[in-house]
Amino acid sequence: MAAQLGADRHLMSLIGSATVGAFIDTEPLMDRLEPRLRRATAADVEELGYVGPAAYAAEYAYFWDDSVALARHLATFSSDAFSRLIERPQVSVWVAEIDETIVGFLTMIVGSADPIQSRAGGAEIPRIYLLPGVKGHGIGYKLLECAIAHARKDDIRYVWLDVMASARQARSAYIRWGFVELGPTRFSKPVKAELADMIVLAKQLD
Repeated sequence: MAAQLGADRHLMSLIGSATVGAFIDTEPLMDRLEPRLRRATAADVEELGYVGPAAYAAEYAYFWDDSVALARHLATFSSDAFSRLIERPQVSVWVAEIDETIVGFLTMIVGSADPIQSRAGGAEIPRIYLLPGVKGHGIGYKLLECAIAHARKDDIRYVWLDVMASARQARSAYIRWGFVELGPTRFSKPVKAELADMIVLAKQLD
């Protein structure tokens, strides 16, 4: 019980601004430890059910005027949602851990064609999120490279994702990481109309 409480407090400190509006400085932790990257299992879904909604809300809660719609969208990051996701044979979920605490995750769907060119041999990366307290340390890039390395083993020709058009920093990062922009799309959920534009990007692997 005491160990679980300690783990819960550590997770809350990493969530930081996503829950109480206070940014917790994790710089000493990041300097001390290299994140461990691994494929998620059923044992991770409860923790992912905390990390997923917190990471999304910290990044994109301001996109939503309708709090009920936001709550419904956050439910797609629930432990039950992750449990169903992990059971799908074409889906893999990768996590980054620090001090045995999940601080970020990536999902990949093998066999998903991009919506712009509809090419075969693709894999979609629909979600890659980090907790606020660990951003800026290259963990997102490491998660992406880990997933891509395994995609190559499955003879995947390219990976693709979409990103909010207004997220200029994220778009620039993906371009630095070898992605190219394929074209525009729209977020299907009821966010503010002026923020619904998205850009599809892809990275060739072969």
